[in-house]
Amino acid sequence: MNQKRTFLILSLLIVSLIGIFYLLFPGTSTKENPSYQGGLSEETLTRQENSLFEGGSFLDFSGHVEETVSGPIAVAEEPSSKPSRTKSYLESLSPEERAKLYDQLYEKFKPLTEKFPNNSLIPKKLSEEEMAKKKENEDHYYRIQREILERKDVAKEEMSFYLNAKLKRSDDMLEILKYGMENYQKLVGENPKNANPEYEKLIKERLDGISKSREEVISAQNGN
Repeated sequence: MNQKRTFLILSLLIVSLIGIFYLLFPGTSTKENPSYQGGLSEETLTRQENSLFEGGSFLDFSGHVEETVSGPIAVAEEPSSKPSRTKSYLESLSPEERAKLYDQLYEKFKPLTEKFPNNSLIPKKLSEEEMAKKKENEDHYYRIQREILERKDVAKEEMSFYLNAKLKRSDDMLEILKYGMENYQKLVGENPKNANPEYEKLIKERLDGISKSREEVISAQNGN
């Protein structure tokens, strides 16, 4: 019974995570995709891969907004320069209330954290030192990304750092999406009424897009 309950919790979490991926990561573009340093495409370079909780992709408490997108509430609206309602709500909370909300969300995603302890996209509690290091690495990553997009000549060492980080992010995204697809298929197997062809098509498109970007990164690493 406990095993079935755990499976259900993981399934629901995966479905919610994939739903957020749907909002955050646009589908493949049909417009011309120019090549940048290392043969990377603009689609690969600009793909959002932040944590679903920290760094701005889900609920941003940190104030670090570089290369972020609006929270899931705001994304459903027409893009605009207005601040997201999610962020406004968070700013209205006291430090104690924010800490409590953090703990609630960490607890919610705990089954996935235990399932994939090394996945950087799953919310997990970090020490102040770990948070500082993470922010430092993210700032470094996005600085290099900007330089590539601006067609500046990025040094080999810097490019290597960027490509390694990019590959890790792609692998983490694939891990979550593949596991989500597995759980979705199990749910459909148990009850065909849960089938959602459009949803399944969407996830397959995401998997194909990320896999293609991953191949670009590996090719760039081999040529770097």
